[in-house]
Amino acid sequence: MTQLEHVVVDLINEDRLKAGLSIVTWDETAAKSARQHVLEEANNGYISHWGMDGEKPQHRYTLAGGLDAVDENESVTLWLEGGFHGVSKEQLKTIVSEHQSAMINEQPPNDGHRQNILDPHHTGVGVALAVGKYGVAMAQEFTNNYSVITQPPLTATPGSTITLKGKINPGYKIQGIYGVWESLPKPMTREQLMQTHSYSDPSWDNLHFFAKPQGKGYYISTPSGNVSAHDISVDNQGNFSIQVPLANFHALDYLMIEITPNNKPKDTFYAAQFVIKL
Repeated sequence: MTQLEHVVVDLINEDRLKAGLSIVTWDETAAKSARQHVLEEANNGYISHWGMDGEKPQHRYTLAGGLDAVDENESVTLWLEGGFHGVSKEQLKTIVSEHQSAMINEQPPNDGHRQNILDPHHTGVGVALAVGKYGVAMAQEFTNNYSVITQPPLTATPGSTITLKGKINPGYKIQGIYGVWESLPKPMTREQLMQTHSYSDPSWDNLHFFAKPQGKGYYISTPSGNVSAHDISVDNQGNFSIQVPLANFHALDYLMIEITPNNKPKDTFYAAQFVIKL
């Protein structure tokens, strides 16, 4: 972690402490996942959660080795005519401080960055900063670390089955495991990227797999029909293992594990989220 990245983490934690939340700790994998992306933004003069290759934060994080759930904040200071020649360390510190201030002071309903900074479930953050010919770009990659998952494959054959196994932290239980597909990414131009806004997980219309403890009789309705729940066994230590059939066509398959605290059954959130290219 560089000195300036440390400054950003401190600013984030100051805002979280003011809100009565626990601090987040440095996540190098999350930072690694965003470094090339922010450099691309700074050198090409755009801001977007998508990259010029069409990839989104979830897949970038998976490719970097991430196994937790991830949520991204993006901010830039751009000189759209290009020809930017850099800034001093003090100027750069001022710029990223202004970025953080702008995000934490957002007002509802347009306060997605603020909500991300103050999400009580986040445990880690990786910060990526870049200075390029168009200006300064910053990404904050917040992560939820509540499980230890055995690394799934990064690629697989459409229609194949993988074994998903891991361990959920004490005090939490699995609410559901989901497989949701999304079309393969396509390259995007700078103009297309500048038209994008917030990003999301794939549509629930694309759900193809659903599992939960004592899942018999549960289902989720989609336009293609009901997706019935597979049963998943979890032992007293939180260990689980389940066979997951992947989508049977070329796509990105998002596998997501939703958990809840034992003492707050309605407080559901993602503990793991990774993307397999089919």
